[in-house]
Amino acid sequence: MKVSCAKNEIGPALISLCRLIPSRTNLPILNGCLISASDQTLTLQCTDLELTLTISIPAQVEEEGSTVVFAKYLSDLVRKLPVDDVSLSWTDEKKLLEVNYGSAVSHLHTWQAADYPPLQQTPCDQKINFQGSKWKGITEKVLSAAAQQDVRINYAGVFVQFLDEQIHMAATDAYRLALIKIPNNSGIKGCDLFIPGRALTEVNRLAADGDDLEISWDSGMISFATRNFVLTSRLINAQFPNYEKVIPEKPELKIEIPRDILMTTLERASLFVPPQEHYAVANLKIEDDKLVITAQAVEVGSLQEVIFLNEPTGSNCDVTFNAKYLLEPLQVMDQEKITLCLNGQSGPAVYLEEGEDEYYLHLVSPVCRVS
Repeated sequence: MKVSCAKNEIGPALISLCRLIPSRTNLPILNGCLISASDQTLTLQCTDLELTLTISIPAQVEEEGSTVVFAKYLSDLVRKLPVDDVSLSWTDEKKLLEVNYGSAVSHLHTWQAADYPPLQQTPCDQKINFQGSKWKGITEKVLSAAAQQDVRINYAGVFVQFLDEQIHMAATDAYRLALIKIPNNSGIKGCDLFIPGRALTEVNRLAADGDDLEISWDSGMISFATRNFVLTSRLINAQFPNYEKVIPEKPELKIEIPRDILMTTLERASLFVPPQEHYAVANLKIEDDKLVITAQAVEVGSLQEVIFLNEPTGSNCDVTFNAKYLLEPLQVMDQEKITLCLNGQSGPAVYLEEGEDEYYLHLVSPVCRVS
C-alpha cells in the first residue's frame, strides 16, 4: 500500500474514528483503525462491535492495499505533523506503517487487515432519506433526555414510531421526557425502531447540514450513510417505557415566556451548585403576573430574578427543578416565545412548541423536597 492525502482530511477523520475505540476490550485489534487504499480513495474504519464507522477521504493511491494501525497513535501523530500532506506506505514484509512527512518518517506497528472484524452488510429492509440539517434539528431536541447506555439499556436511546400520519420520536431517562412529532411522508407505517443515543450523537457530529442522509435498517441493525461516511449500529433490543402515561392531560397552569429571557436566567441559576452536589436547583414560583426564579448554594451564594408575564395567571405555583434539566430544552427550541406548563408542587414542568409541521414536548420531573 502506498498513498498520499491531505492532513486536513485524514486528521479530522481519525479524531471521529477514535471516539469509537472502546476504553476496555479483550480484543486488542479493536484499538486499531482499518486503513484501505483503492480507487483514489483512502477508507478508514473503526468499530467496537456495537457501532462501526467508515469514513472515506480523497487520496492519491500509488499502490492499493490495507492494514490495521493503532488508531490513537496515528491520530495523535497526524495532528502534530508540521506539513500539510501525509504519505502512508505499508508492505506485508515489514508489517510497519511508514508515515512520511516532508523529509521525516515515523513507523507504527500494525495488525493484518484479514484479522480485523468483518464489516457487516448494510441493512436494507426499510429506507428513508433526510437532509442533514433537518435530521440533526429533530434528533437534537430529544437526545438530551436519553440516558447513558451504561445506566439502563431501555432508556439509552431514541424510540421512533412510524404511524399512519406522523413519525414520533421519544427519549427518556426517567427524570425527563422529550417527544417530537413530524409528518410521515416516507410511506413506511407500523414500524418501530429503538436507536442507541450514542449512534445518533455520532451521526449528528459527522453529518453536514447539506448532506443527503440515507437511513436504512432491518430488525437488528441500522445504518446512516452520506457520500463521506457510513455509520452502522445495532438497534436496542429492549422495551421502551410507556411514556404517554406520564404526560399530563391538562396542565394546571400555563404561561408564555420569551425563550431567551428564561434561558439566560436559568443559565445564571445553574451556576449555584451546592458543594458535594452535581447540579443546581432552581425554584420557580408563579405569583399572579410574575415568575420568580431563585437558586442558592451554601458557600456559593444565592440568586433571585423576576420575569414579568404578559398577563396574570389567575393562580399560583411553587415548584423546584434541576436547573440543567430546565435549561437544556430551551437550547434546542426554535421559537422566540415558548409555552411552559406547570402542574403543582409535585407535578412536572412541560415545555410545548408547535409549528406548522412539528410538535415538540419536553417534560421535566420536579426535585423532591426534603422536609
